[in-house]
Amino acid sequence: MTKHLFFAAAAVAALASCRPDPTLDEQLAGTWNLSDLSMSGTIQSPLGAIPFTITDSLIRPNSTMELAINEDATQTILWNLDVRATLTAAALGSFGVDIQDTVSGSWYAVDGGGVTPDSVYITADGEKTGYEILSFLETSLRLRSVQTINDPDLGSQTVTQEVTFIK
Repeated sequence: MTKHLFFAAAAVAALASCRPDPTLDEQLAGTWNLSDLSMSGTIQSPLGAIPFTITDSLIRPNSTMELAINEDATQTILWNLDVRATLTAAALGSFGVDIQDTVSGSWYAVDGGGVTPDSVYITADGEKTGYEILSFLETSLRLRSVQTINDPDLGSQTVTQEVTFIK
């Protein structure tokens, strides 16, 4: 009888401890603090394509990304970017720029299953932007996106952006 009670108790304990692994969305949810920003690309000009790079020199404390999973199962993002950076462009030299932006909208993650990279997709102002997850640990997240931006003054620009966040 004692053996049966032991096995029954062990079975109940095993069932109680069985929880599904958290989804990628659940693992990413939370507040992330920006710790690194870099961008590179080209700007079209009458003289041809001018390559440029942007690297952060000062990340202000309000530079955060909040990935929320709400009670109604919707997923919202609020990303505040407030950075002093150095822009370096061929033939133009280097100079400081302030980058300030707020993105709010929705987000979701796609688990690549080990076959393709995991990704995060952000939809804001009707535009969806995909970010490849370059690395993800419990307290750090590195994302990369490659975007083509069509600017009425500067024309078509391809920009690669990499951002690192910490919790």
